[in-house]
Amino acid sequence: MWFPNAEVTVNPALLLLLGVMVGTLSGFFGVGGGFLITGGLLIFGVPPVFAVGTGLALIMGSSIINTLKHRHLGNVDLRLGLIMLIGTIPGVFLAERLNSSLEAAGIIGPVIRYVYIVLLAALGGFIIYDHFKQRRNPAATAGEVSTASLARRVQGLRIPPHAFWLPGFGRVPTYVALPVSGIDQLSVFIPIIVGFSVGFFAGLLGAGGGFLLMPVLIFGLGVPTTVAIGTDLFQIVVTGSWGTFIYALSHNVDPLMAVIMLGAASVGSQLGTAATAFVEPARIRILYGVTIMGGSVSVALDQVSTFSDSVEFLSTLASVVLLTVAGAMCLIIAAMMIRAKRESRELAPADD
Repeated sequence: MWFPNAEVTVNPALLLLLGVMVGTLSGFFGVGGGFLITGGLLIFGVPPVFAVGTGLALIMGSSIINTLKHRHLGNVDLRLGLIMLIGTIPGVFLAERLNSSLEAAGIIGPVIRYVYIVLLAALGGFIIYDHFKQRRNPAATAGEVSTASLARRVQGLRIPPHAFWLPGFGRVPTYVALPVSGIDQLSVFIPIIVGFSVGFFAGLLGAGGGFLLMPVLIFGLGVPTTVAIGTDLFQIVVTGSWGTFIYALSHNVDPLMAVIMLGAASVGSQLGTAATAFVEPARIRILYGVTIMGGSVSVALDQVSTFSDSVEFLSTLASVVLLTVAGAMCLIIAAMMIRAKRESRELAPADD
């Protein structure tokens, strides 16, 4: 199928499949799915700047759907999300300026791919390491992450100024309580810095920043996994909307491609969001780690395929790896939810 804006031909069946998987993984992991969307579109032959812009458009739509579902489950810390937005928007804008410069220099494709490879591999490796480290630690609390002590130290940081004067309100402290996240007190400068960093990578990679924000909230700030998922999605709604607006102004979004994938993503989101109520947080994290490691391998294979004609076949292999890992995760999520529901029905008569 020919997509005139991006000036590329892509099989729509691949876009539908990618959309379903993005919706499922987005609802389950609390990420926009940018590591899968942009990586997948790059592999399908979509020009890098259109892969980023169109990816942000899909992220925006799917995240709105999933945020509303997680909000209903009580998994969204709106106060934390709004504070992070103070830093997110300027971060996205700065990254878009950098992307324009990279595109003018003709190096945007390799830069995006290499940053993806490094970030995804580092995050995936750490999450998998954390999972097995905690399993071997008999003293660890069930579901607790290995960085729990670090998170407590971050929450205890005191960053000046400790208050500022606001007309009409008087002296306003720069510390906030986040009861939904289970945090008694936190300096507002910490989530603002986190928001700026995530916003920058969101704009640079077209990933919504969710694949970074969710681990940062869990391992860096000590936010419970399910709350991190919902709050991450709320943040992605804004980064995706702002990023889509910026890229649309530059005519770097293919709306037809985005609409096709969004229709499929809305179906997958039903499964992904519902599954978070039945699957243990530790299992969510390990599945997420494996998924983004698969994304890193896929993008790495695609980059290597550009080195010479003799290894061009690796581009096809990259597509297979990406879709296989994502598809396998979707099947595992569905199986775990079905199993949990079956067990709950079996226990119900006994409780009565």
